Amino acid sequence: MNDNFIRTVNERSEEMRGPDLLSAGCEGLLRLAPAEWRVLQAYPSSLNLAKVASSTGLPYSTVVDVTRRLRERGITVHYVPKLDRLGVTPLLVVVEGDLPPQTPAYTVYRGEGIGKRRCTVLHALLPDRLVHDYLSLLPKEPLIEVRGLEVRYWDPRGRLTRYDAGRGVVVPDTSGLEEVVLSCSRPPSPEERKWVDWLDLLIISFKMRNAYAKLSSIVKSLEPGEQTPSRQLLSYHYRMHVAPLWRANSVRYELPESCPRKLYILEGKASAAAARSLVEAPYFHEAVVGDGLAGVLSQHPCTLEVLVYMAAYIASTVLAADVDVEEVILTSFTRFEWLTPELLARYREHGAWPPPSELPALPQP
Repeated sequence: MNDNFIRTVNERSEEMRGPDLLSAGCEGLLRLAPAEWRVLQAYPSSLNLAKVASSTGLPYSTVVDVTRRLRERGITVHYVPKLDRLGVTPLLVVVEGDLPPQTPAYTVYRGEGIGKRRCTVLHALLPDRLVHDYLSLLPKEPLIEVRGLEVRYWDPRGRLTRYDAGRGVVVPDTSGLEEVVLSCSRPPSPEERKWVDWLDLLIISFKMRNAYAKLSSIVKSLEPGEQTPSRQLLSYHYRMHVAPLWRANSVRYELPESCPRKLYILEGKASAAAARSLVEAPYFHEAVVGDGLAGVLSQHPCTLEVLVYMAAYIASTVLAADVDVEEVILTSFTRFEWLTPELLARYREHGAWPPPSELPALPQP
C-alpha cells in the first residue's frame, strides 16, 4: 500500500468516525422503525419467533406482524447450518470471462461482473470430497479459488453496526474498528463431523429458505404419492438433529439498484481478519474466509467504499501482514437453492452426497 493510499484512508477514516457520517442523506440505507430494529437484532440468535419475542420483550403477535412486514419488504431470515459438522466446504471461484448458462449443482450464488477484467463468480457449498468434481465442470481454470474455512454473515448486533434512531437508518460505526480487526484474527475451531439423514436435510432446506417456516409446510410441499413423513417424525428430527446443527440465522435484504453489488477479494496473511471485520458492518452481507484469501459480498452506498480499505489497512498494520484488495462490480447476480429436490432425492436413495456431475444444472433465472 503506497503512502498516498494510506493518507487517503486516514483522512476518510476521520470523516467516518465523525458526527457527519452520511449526513448528506439516507438514500440507499436500510430504513427500519425502532420495533423492527429490535426484532432484526434478535433474529441471528433466535431459532424461533417465540425466542425473538422473549429476547425483545415484545408480544409474540407483534413479532409475527413485524416479521411479516419485513418479509414483504424483502428482508428475510435464513437458517445457517454448521458446515463443518456437515463436512461441507465453502468454495468461491472467480473465472475470467463468461461461462455457459448451466450452473453446477451445489452453487448458492452466481454473478457476472467487471474487475480487472470481465469475470464470472460462483459460490458453492460442497462436501469436501466433491470439490474436484465441481471444478471439473467449469470450462476454464479459475483465476481465484477460495476454499473457505468458514462463511460469515452480517449480524445486526455486529460491533461495527449502529442504529441511528433519529433518522431510522442502519449505519456503520468504525470507532472500534482496530479492536474488532484484532479480535477477528483468531481462526474458528471446527466441530466434529456428523452424518445426517435425508429428513434432516429436508428440514434444513426449508429453514435455509425461511428460518421460521413451519414444519407443517414441509409436509404440504411434498409431491402427491410420496412417502410423507408424519408431523411427529419431522418434529423429532428437528429437535434432535436439525437444532443442534444450527449455527445462527442470517438476515438478507436488497438495496436500490443505485447501490451495485460488489465482491471484494482480499489476499494476504491478514485477509481473514479484514474479511471477518467487514461483515460486522452493515451492507457487507457475507464473507467466505479461507487461508490467506477471502471474498466479501457487499451492497453498500458509495460513501462506504472506503470502509473496505480501512479494514484492510488496519489489518495489515495491527497484524504486520499485507492485505491486497481487488474489487469486482457485479452486473448480474442470482441466488440458487442449495439443497435442490433432485439432490435430496439422491441423498434419500443412497444416504450420501451425490457428485454435482450427476445432478442436473441449476435452472436459469
